[in-house]
Amino acid sequence: MDREIEFECALVGAASFDAAHFSRETFGCTVAVDGGYASLERVGIEPDFALGDFDSLGYVPDGVAVERHPTMKDDSDTALALDWARLKGYCRVAVYGALGGRIDHTLATCQALVGASKRAMQVVAVGEGSVMVPLSSQGFNVLELPAFERGVLSVFSMGDCARDVTESGLKYEVESIDLSNDVTLGLSNEFVGKPARIRVGSGELMVVLPSMSLSSLRMLRERDAPIARRECTGCDFLS
Repeated sequence: MDREIEFECALVGAASFDAAHFSRETFGCTVAVDGGYASLERVGIEPDFALGDFDSLGYVPDGVAVERHPTMKDDSDTALALDWARLKGYCRVAVYGALGGRIDHTLATCQALVGASKRAMQVVAVGEGSVMVPLSSQGFNVLELPAFERGVLSVFSMGDCARDVTESGLKYEVESIDLSNDVTLGLSNEFVGKPARIRVGSGELMVVLPSMSLSSLRMLRERDAPIARRECTGCDFLS
């Protein structure tokens, strides 16, 4: 099993930004994703890097290292930023400002998170009063949570079928079930004051949690050796 995660990098996009949550966390690197630059500027935070096509922002920022992409491209700015983080060696990434607003953008964020999870990254998205955590049998397939007295969470399959799904320590417990993406079975489970554990044996899940500290999340990889980590204190723009 792996250790408790520490998020090395934060990506901040153009959608609703939970600045209060962000301010309670500590990240080694902060990346403005297009219009996320304005969100950070409004709260007096200078990012380490800026990335995107900057159509939302309306200009290319000065005074910060920038990676500019064309407007006509195959990936969202959030997906490009997640890939940038992966290539820089950041395995634990929190995404802000990528939920809410346009529903198609939120769905695209979910897809990008699952793609990163399948590449053995530990990623979360924070916003709109929620924390979203993807799990993948190709990467980290277990999420453990401390005991919460109350709160609602949901679990959805992000592929045709997620197999061997277990939810324990919750009001509605399931053991080794198959969860398809055309049912609502995983909607609205509840914390009951016990440590909770969610696991997928094959496929991908999205766990939707109430807003909470990122230190509450413990993502584990059950099989094989733990994934090698790169210890980071900040962004390396030359690697």
